[in-house]
Amino acid sequence: MPVAVVATLAALLANVWLAGGLVQQKRNGSKEHDFWVLCQPGSTPRQREDAFRRLVAAGNREWRSADVRGLNLTGISIPGADLQYARFLKTNLRGANLEGALLGRSTFELADLTGARLSQANLTEARLFQTLLSGATFRGASLCAVSLEQAQAQNADFEAADLSDADCKMANFAGAKLIGANLSGANLESTILKGANLSLARFDGADLTDADFTDANWWAARGLTTRQLVLLKQKFPPTTSADPALKEDYARWAAVPVPH
Repeated sequence: MPVAVVATLAALLANVWLAGGLVQQKRNGSKEHDFWVLCQPGSTPRQREDAFRRLVAAGNREWRSADVRGLNLTGISIPGADLQYARFLKTNLRGANLEGALLGRSTFELADLTGARLSQANLTEARLFQTLLSGATFRGASLCAVSLEQAQAQNADFEAADLSDADCKMANFAGAKLIGANLSGANLESTILKGANLSLARFDGADLTDADFTDANWWAARGLTTRQLVLLKQKFPPTTSADPALKEDYARWAAVPVPH
């Protein structure tokens, strides 16, 4: 092969290698720039939102220093994303798809997750103080030791979710689906469970002080003590406006004496 041809091929290969290196360097630089945008003041909300989306797409896993407060991420679809320790304070995540996402120790205080999808997500020790969760789906999600104090979770779906040791003080679960959910050791003080479906839900060691079980099928739950069952029977039999099927189910249960 002529020397000139060999030299030309070598030059072309060197250029390709150099170009590839420059592209990778540019990508890394862009990722670092996007993270800088989220960490430093002065960027517009739109710039921060775009930076967040690009970082998630790039597989970023470090969010401790990032500031994602107040972003408008309505309808964002990032299933399986690693967002541990992220701070979503007052962030709009209405209708977001976060199924299977890693959200351990993240903060969603005062955020809006109305209608969001979080089935199979891991929210262990996450903070959801006063978070809007109406109509959200948490099927099979891990919410162990999560803070849900004063959260608004009306008609949310927590079927088979792990809420053990969760702090749900003054949270609103009216109409929520808690079928098979684990609420062992949870703080349910002054929690609203009106009309909730509690079939096979676990309440072992849960604090039920002043909890509202109006027209909820608490008798179909598991782990309640005899004392708790007696008190619930006295305070929360189905109301006159309850669904007839609920009344019939309660009547069948009440016909069997509570064991002492």
